[in-house]
Amino acid sequence: MLKIMITGATGLLGRALVDRFADEAVTVLACGYSRADAGMHRLDLTDARAVSQFIQTHRPDVILHCAAERRPDVSERDPSAAKALNLAATRQLAKAAEANGAWVCYISTDYVFDGTSPDYGEEAQTNPLNFYGETKRQGELALLDVSGDFAVLRLPILYGPVESIEESAVLVMLKQLATQAPSSQDDWAVRSPTSTLDIASALVKLVARQQRLGDVAGIYHFSGSERMTKYQMLNKMAESLGLSCRHVSPLSSPNDSAQRPEDCSLSMARLNSLAIKSEIDFEQGVKYSLSRSGDALAKIGLAFDMK
Repeated sequence: MLKIMITGATGLLGRALVDRFADEAVTVLACGYSRADAGMHRLDLTDARAVSQFIQTHRPDVILHCAAERRPDVSERDPSAAKALNLAATRQLAKAAEANGAWVCYISTDYVFDGTSPDYGEEAQTNPLNFYGETKRQGELALLDVSGDFAVLRLPILYGPVESIEESAVLVMLKQLATQAPSSQDDWAVRSPTSTLDIASALVKLVARQQRLGDVAGIYHFSGSERMTKYQMLNKMAESLGLSCRHVSPLSSPNDSAQRPEDCSLSMARLNSLAIKSEIDFEQGVKYSLSRSGDALAKIGLAFDMK
């Protein structure tokens, strides 16, 4: 039976992958660290020896590498930790995988681009504006340097069912709906909010093709089809919850501590050529996510009505 190792399995995307692959005829090796619980493997990806021993012992056929420091502002404040996980750990994982015959798909980001020339194809020139994007780009290069047969999947801003609102850069904005205090939200940067359920379905197809034909290699892009600012996302989520968003004002210029690109929308040409497309729109995906995030919503004083 096919063995699939998933790093970052306790995270937003990792959980969606574990759940989705559980429906397939595969063995899932779910790996986490600080939040690893029963049924998961506790693995420190920055411990090179532990990673090598784990892969040599369990012999996964496929490794979906989701673990990362994904927060640009945190990466700026602690660059050494971000680089250790996003680059050094990725390089070591790739080497251990190559030595043991495993195929790796590395989850990367649209932030490898500077946002000046969308839509970005897979071969477009990268130019990260912040340290997070730089470490992820370096991780891509390290992975593909170990083996050109490995794959990189770049993704934009994600949302899905959460255990805490802070897990998603989309759903965390719901905190602004839990209070009527005046606030503001970015209405400058254009993003493509993408459902983790959508990504998980795409990865099931991608892994199946790799097992069947062995031709999935290099860089791929996956993205939701809708483009909107965070302010527009917040308004749509308010509609889903039946709440007012009038107390939130739009910001027409960036105000983050780490520089962000204005529009790094991705072209999905390579995946589309494999008949792999986004199938979940934002309204549908948000309602699904909210319906499965009851505890997280309750913690900030919100509730989602399934009707």
